[in-house]
Amino acid sequence: MYDVILFDVDGTLLDTSRGILVALEQTLDRYGVDYSFLTDKDRATFIGPPMELSLERWFDIKGEMNTEVCACYRKIYREEHLMTAEPYKGIEKMLTDLKEAGLTLGVASYKKRDYLGKILEGFGLDKYFDVICGSDYTGKLTKSDIILNSIKKLNVEDKSKVLMVGDTTYDSEGARDAGVDFAFARWGFGEVPQKDYVMCVDLPSDFAGAIL
Repeated sequence: MYDVILFDVDGTLLDTSRGILVALEQTLDRYGVDYSFLTDKDRATFIGPPMELSLERWFDIKGEMNTEVCACYRKIYREEHLMTAEPYKGIEKMLTDLKEAGLTLGVASYKKRDYLGKILEGFGLDKYFDVICGSDYTGKLTKSDIILNSIKKLNVEDKSKVLMVGDTTYDSEGARDAGVDFAFARWGFGEVPQKDYVMCVDLPSDFAGAIL
């Protein structure tokens, strides 16, 4: 049914939560921003979306200050916590099974492109993907932009053959706006309404079986 599978990274291929949240806390401490009111559920919402949006949503940090705080966060994350992550159990076997079945695999993530290359290579996952597309440093690219960039680089003409896999509404909305189907990776950090996905999978080990 699908020839091309695109994957989100944070909360889908990798559990990057610890590194992201530690870098965020160090950044907010540096700027004297109180985050003590955040619950564990609130903290989970920072995994996946652009940090610009999360800072505005939770702390009302906007404009030039938003840009400055994001730059500080990214420096701390890149230099100290980028590899503080781990692949979800069953991810590598899932990718192997899909690849051996002849499917084309790609990454479409809000993570910056240089981060993606380093972290995927560090965990030995880069070899599975025919294309790796990430966000820009201005934070202007939407998820649909990134998905469409992936499709363009793969020279895909029929979008009905493309499935986007992710764990948040940012992923599902991006897939919808890009005109491709969406599969909800329930093992991640988000919640996605049933009407927004064509498939819902509880574990990576189940995904290849559901596709093939």
